[in-house]
Amino acid sequence: MTLVFFLFLTHLGLGLLAMLPFVPERAGRSYFKFCSASAAFTMTAGLALLLRRYGLTGSADAPGAGAYRALILVGSVGVVGAVLYNRAWHFSWPAIRPVLLAVTLAAGIATVVLSASPNEPLLSVLADLTSILLVGAAASAMVLGHWYLVVLDLPITALRRLTVLLAATLALRAAVVGLALGGPVHAGFADARAVAQGMWSPDGVFVWMRLLFGLAGPVSLLWFIWKTVEIRSTQSATGILYVQLFLVLAGELLAKYLRVAAGFPL
Repeated sequence: MTLVFFLFLTHLGLGLLAMLPFVPERAGRSYFKFCSASAAFTMTAGLALLLRRYGLTGSADAPGAGAYRALILVGSVGVVGAVLYNRAWHFSWPAIRPVLLAVTLAAGIATVVLSASPNEPLLSVLADLTSILLVGAAASAMVLGHWYLVVLDLPITALRRLTVLLAATLALRAAVVGLALGGPVHAGFADARAVAQGMWSPDGVFVWMRLLFGLAGPVSLLWFIWKTVEIRSTQSATGILYVQLFLVLAGELLAKYLRVAAGFPL
């Protein structure tokens, strides 16, 4: 379970940071500080879990295999970058903020590549990158909904943009999951089909839960979110985004479990 939560927490932090360029500065310094501090916390927690389980040198079953030390290095660079980016907002250092964010995200991409599943590396990287974008869009949109109570003149276009990004990232995530299920790899397809035919398959049950919680549920809420944003009912939109975020996080946590426990990069 260590690797499951390392992936989950790291992807959540990277997703929050990846969405910040799409939010206007009119959201206020507090929004960027909150999101970057949350990202730094989750990324630090994920790295700490990995170090607690495998130490600095790793072992035969450590993620990244021979590249474990490189994984720890780039993960540490990402954590330091996130902390410095947060401090750059606190002390009003606008010149170095883009550089720090770029370095942090680059370290995050390196972390994704180094922690990829050795059996299906390309599909694993695609799943991780789309997972980062999806959890980032869902979390950022929910947090931004609260900021309309803090910054009263914040334009509705900010939340509308994140809603569009949420829809786009859901489509990308669904495409990668569809590739994993119906493409040349067929990861988890047989187990899911067994459950659909009324037979018992523990992995298949989790596959269906992952599809229903992580994809079908969030997709069903998109129309309601969009309509509440269109009528500028930000409090209602935020309430629905809470449910959306819960479903997305539940689905992605199940996806991480299936990847580690059953080898399905969903």
